[in-house]
Amino acid sequence: MELRHLRYFVAVAEEGGFSAAARRLHVVQPTLSMQIRDLEHELGGPLFDRAGRQPRLTPAGAAFLAEARQTLAQAERARDTARSALRGETGTVRIGVAGAAVFGGLLTGLIRDFHQARPRVGIELREAGPLTQHAAVLAGELDVGFSALAAPPGEPRLSSIRAGSVSFLVALPAGHRLTGHETLTADQIDGEELIEYMVGDGDLAPHGVPRHVTLPPGRFRADSTLSVLALVAAKVGIAVVPSGVDRAAVPEVVYRPLAEPGPSTEFHVLHRSDEPAPAVAAFIRACG
Repeated sequence: MELRHLRYFVAVAEEGGFSAAARRLHVVQPTLSMQIRDLEHELGGPLFDRAGRQPRLTPAGAAFLAEARQTLAQAERARDTARSALRGETGTVRIGVAGAAVFGGLLTGLIRDFHQARPRVGIELREAGPLTQHAAVLAGELDVGFSALAAPPGEPRLSSIRAGSVSFLVALPAGHRLTGHETLTADQIDGEELIEYMVGDGDLAPHGVPRHVTLPPGRFRADSTLSVLALVAAKVGIAVVPSGVDRAAVPEVVYRPLAEPGPSTEFHVLHRSDEPAPAVAAFIRACG
């Protein structure tokens, strides 16, 4: 039994005759009649009573009609679903994100624009440091990563797109003597106890320190921006953090911009070089 048998049967039942059904289906009547007889032979009995001028459904035919319509409707839904998936209009994009990436607004802007263009695609955000993102994208556990680390040059299976850059602010404990300044220079923060980002799989590479600032041996370190801010709030030191962090409104932390052109960090969208999923490929193209 094939879908065309069901379409032919439903057409005859709805049109009330073989001639009208043949015209609707754009086939010749003998072909239609043969297909219906093949279907009846497969099922083991007649679906139409052909005794009168017009064929009428037998009890078996009436029971079969409801199921045939349901099967055809399901097949239509399956076809539409597959076509939507192939066009990247449905599916899910799993994004690995480090905490600092959210604050600058780069990622949220990309997601907002993509969602407006493809509202039926699901988005999953998962906390993961840059090195974890690399491994997870290769393993198929994430689709893309968003962090300050680009694809490693020695790994042809991974590629990355520059998404933009994030500048930095100085985070100070409330009441710190430097909060009296509207802006800060590198000389003013030189020698302060600077809370460091951990080298490794933290959420931001620890190179957001202005030039000419002398870093003493780090006594206080953290692997995420929120953890860094917790140490600032605890009044153990100050930190250079990504701009946009001030939107988080962490209690007992105030922010001051750098008076001179400060450092910036580029963020990248990491992805598989040969991406098979249409929705993920569409997201990657939207980031380019």
